[in-house]
Amino acid sequence: MIGGISLEQVVRLVMRIGLFGGTFDPVHLGHLILAEQGRVQGHLDEVWFIPSAYPPHKREQSLTRFEQRCDMLELAIAGHPHFRIDRIEKDLPPPSYTVQTVTELRQRHPEHEFVLILGADGLADLPGWYQPQQILSQVGLLVAPRPGVLLWTGERLAHVLGLDPAQLRLNYIACPLIEIASREVRQAVAQGWSIRYLVPRAVEEYIRERGLYRPKTARPDPSPSSYNLPVL
Repeated sequence: MIGGISLEQVVRLVMRIGLFGGTFDPVHLGHLILAEQGRVQGHLDEVWFIPSAYPPHKREQSLTRFEQRCDMLELAIAGHPHFRIDRIEKDLPPPSYTVQTVTELRQRHPEHEFVLILGADGLADLPGWYQPQQILSQVGLLVAPRPGVLLWTGERLAHVLGLDPAQLRLNYIACPLIEIASREVRQAVAQGWSIRYLVPRAVEEYIRERGLYRPKTARPDPSPSSYNLPVL
């Protein structure tokens, strides 16, 4: 017993958590596939989706309201026992820098081990993030390939950041190269095209019912037989 808690309970409390950040505007099947492959291949106990409240790289871009993006995430992961949403960035001062998010999460949950789930494009961008060395001192990386993106090695990342490669906790996962982008989903909706099988069905209905991503003067949805899937 440790402070009235059995060793078995202590072991259960310590988890390996994957952090999957993004605007999720909207969440799509590519996100969910990456999260699930990261969970399985990365031996994660849970994956926490971290919707960005004030993304520094999209300050000039109009975003769907934070709570609506969270609603879509809730619908997308409903029923998955190892997926959850953490709205932590809504509580932190803008802009939503990854370093402040992981620092706060480690303070709130010091018992857990955290790893960031990234695509290969995110890994290549990481040296340009705010305080990347501080991020890597607190979390590991779990990286999936992306179509047309060169996969950086740990040695290259360490060299660019001026770190000892031994300091990095970098692992790669195999993942289907499914090229879906939220931007293209939004464009498809704006054009009146089908987004079925690009996003979960519940998310598709949420978007339709609330008129998200449609031009303000948009006409009613055409018949499903009158248009084809967009080429994405």
